[in-house]
Amino acid sequence: MLRRPSACLQFAVLALSAAGCGGVAGTSAANMPCPPPTAPPAASSADSSGKPGRTKLSVALVPWIPDAAGDAFASLRTMIEDGFESQHAAIDLDLRLVKSDDSYHNPVRLAGWLASGRYDLVEIDTMVLGDLIDADVLEPWPSVPERDYLAAARSGSTEIDGSGKPAWWGVPHLTCGFFLVTRSEKLDAASSIIGLVKAARESGKPLLGNFASSWDLPALYLDARVDNGLDATNPAALSNALKPPLEAASTAALKQLAELCRKGDNNPCIDGTYDETQEGPVDEFVKGSAIGYWGFSERLHRTVALMKAQGMPVAGLRVSTIPLGTSATPLLFTDAFVRRKGCSGDPACNAAAAAWAEFITRDDVVRDLLLSRDAGPAAVPRYLLPATSSAFQAEPIARDALYAELRPLAQSGRSFPSHASMYERRGVLVHLLETQLAAR
Repeated sequence: MLRRPSACLQFAVLALSAAGCGGVAGTSAANMPCPPPTAPPAASSADSSGKPGRTKLSVALVPWIPDAAGDAFASLRTMIEDGFESQHAAIDLDLRLVKSDDSYHNPVRLAGWLASGRYDLVEIDTMVLGDLIDADVLEPWPSVPERDYLAAARSGSTEIDGSGKPAWWGVPHLTCGFFLVTRSEKLDAASSIIGLVKAARESGKPLLGNFASSWDLPALYLDARVDNGLDATNPAALSNALKPPLEAASTAALKQLAELCRKGDNNPCIDGTYDETQEGPVDEFVKGSAIGYWGFSERLHRTVALMKAQGMPVAGLRVSTIPLGTSATPLLFTDAFVRRKGCSGDPACNAAAAAWAEFITRDDVVRDLLLSRDAGPAAVPRYLLPATSSAFQAEPIARDALYAELRPLAQSGRSFPSHASMYERRGVLVHLLETQLAAR
């Protein structure tokens, strides 16, 4: 499907790429005169030490990776860069790793990185893929490594072109979704919001999570829409579901889930408490103060680490999809590498990008990331989700009890829409949802 670039977003991208990563403070990009575009620089023929003959490839990874070694990702960067460059001596890999950065959901910021040539490849949440295609800063991959990509990862990273063939705009690397973690058999077995509420109430303990997120709350609402009958295989229907008005059954389900967190007159799940201390639900669960928590699978990294540190048995932890209606169908985000426009016209960049895609999606490389090999042989896994089925089968991931529970959920998951313009639309939707959740 051909898409017409957004003039508004293109103006903002040009302003941002001219100003640098941070843009111009106090200046509206939409009101700035459009500067003449500058072509991204060709891949470097010298490394950082000035040695000739090496191609520089700048790559930005998603920032939502647990820092398993606790060294601001120094060990992870070394593991990935050394592993890649040992096999590709002619390429100088410049890897960007940060612990947390909300700008990764801002399509104008990401488009500025790509348009300026600051990064050749950026790993994005594919919910903003359509925005970047509209900004005309990407080019599809000529080919992607042959892997058994999860259905959700394939759907989130491709579009059908005019000839009816899939065009790969991203190379899938990781996936992500909302999951329920508990020790309760009853809570784990709940297949509807009614069953979930009943099991949680009977336990006498709260079920915790964070609703005070301008990204996660709309995504949870989409999850609820699917659990209440919306066709998860229809991207247009998912995208349209982000437009007001709210659907009553889905909103009621989120309200019921939120009420399971209430402590008297206070509700830390909606008042921002767990947005400021995002590990709060995990900590309360490990202490035994909560029947469970819901969140992304990588929360299990801290959960298991705390339990092991306190000598608590990890066996018995259960992971399932949150039922937010009459069913429980997981929706998954996909983290995929997109490439800047013009890379294919630069033979050095094109070859380096292809080498990176082949390397970073290999089962052994994904395994080392998931198992926190950069933090040592005894480290707790990160419990990130891979974008391929084969990575779940790599040893010792295949023998990990929690990954065994996550695997069928990931394989059955559907994709969040990649053309929902959620960054732009989320404000109105969040306001409506927060109003409903706060009402007594």
